Amino acid sequence: MTSTTGSKAAQEVTVFTNRARSQWPRVIPIILLLVGVAAMIGAYQLSLGQLNQPGAGLWPFIVGAFLTLTAAVLFFVQDPSECEQWNRRALGIVAGLASLGLFIVLFQMIGFLIPAFLMLALWLKTFGEEPWRLAVPLAVAGAVVMHFLFVVALGVPFPKDIVVTLFSALGV
Repeated sequence: MTSTTGSKAAQEVTVFTNRARSQWPRVIPIILLLVGVAAMIGAYQLSLGQLNQPGAGLWPFIVGAFLTLTAAVLFFVQDPSECEQWNRRALGIVAGLASLGLFIVLFQMIGFLIPAFLMLALWLKTFGEEPWRLAVPLAVAGAVVMHFLFVVALGVPFPKDIVVTLFSALGV
């Protein structure tokens, strides 16, 4: 009787686990919908402005609206059997999003060049599976080119960069 009870408990756990896994395709769109609504609220607080004079929140609001709309469509239209299973590769996506969050924090604290270098090096090594001898020079070149493109060529105001400050102090 003990073996029957034990196997019955194992079957119940398996059924519960399978049911929980089958619900993930329904949970993710809800999370995305909440993120989209939060983005729209935050963007609205930044001021939307007008179409001919957009405020700081207009484009984030539009992106949040598209995310919300897409999440709602996924919730009602998506077939859960067509969803990709979560595995080790899917955790790389989570790591990529976390690295984007770290980039944003570092960008505000120390400027663009170091966070851009770290992000490019990490992504080239991790996602691009490039060897370090190629990832590091590409990351340096990419960070410098993007800095010149945005700051010098386009005049986008970035936070004060510690590398640029250091080179300016040295007269380079």
